Amino acid sequence: MSLTDEALKACISRYVLALEECERDSISVCAIVETGLLSEDERNALWKRFSGQPWLQQSHLQVLQPLGPWLFDGDIETLLSELYPMAERGFHGLLITHQPVAHEAMKLGELCVVKDANKEEQLLRYYAPHVFPVLHRFSDTSWYDRLFGSLSFWWLPGLEGWKEYAGTWRHQGDIVDTDEKIALTPALLQALGSDPLSHQILGELEQSSPSLFSVACPGIRLAIVDQAISKARKAGFESVQDLSVYAAYCVAHGMEVTCEPEFARAVELSLSGSRSLAEHLKATGSQSISEAHHG
Repeated sequence: MSLTDEALKACISRYVLALEECERDSISVCAIVETGLLSEDERNALWKRFSGQPWLQQSHLQVLQPLGPWLFDGDIETLLSELYPMAERGFHGLLITHQPVAHEAMKLGELCVVKDANKEEQLLRYYAPHVFPVLHRFSDTSWYDRLFGSLSFWWLPGLEGWKEYAGTWRHQGDIVDTDEKIALTPALLQALGSDPLSHQILGELEQSSPSLFSVACPGIRLAIVDQAISKARKAGFESVQDLSVYAAYCVAHGMEVTCEPEFARAVELSLSGSRSLAEHLKATGSQSISEAHHG
């Protein structure tokens, strides 16, 4: 289920109105921002404008605290119209919590420390757009209710709007408070490790050609690259080089570039011959990546 900004605002309004009056006083709408993805000036402006709570409050993680995830609470209109533009590069989603924001941030930060198969601790960016949906499916685990027990909703930004994930909060007195950690079981590791190519190509494009992207939000960037690679594979491409070039053109010119005659011809020639997609795109005169313009 994906929601537009207006549909999201309406959803939150209906949800709040349906609560008992005593329950309304305890909820907060929060934005999740990984501040390390912002510049120093952007971080300072964000902290000055919004009330924030860091996740990583453990003593051995103090050095990471200013660069890790934070919760910023406010009304949804302000979070979308003011915070999102200020923090788009580090914006990872929105949530509704039914406990004080400081407590929620501490709990979410504690859950970033996970246990591997050898019972050793690691850090997991489970709030990242490619990881969170995987964790949300593991509802039969011992840590699930601790993660979601104080939350009614969590939303991730995507190409088609806000993707909604339900929490497990039901009543104020039922909030789970334990020491449970997320366990990196073989099943969870397998689910998390599926197809890392999208992240690899996204990282390469962000490093080599960051100006290609018209959006800064990491979740939307990943969704664009994911969609492009999916289309490339459906077309018949398998090599990393061809998949990367296909994705780069989609990022630079939009998905509609795949419908242009020159691009379609280059794809056809590449799949039927021995030359790469990049060579055929150049030979057919398809617009180059450097010709892309973004606001």
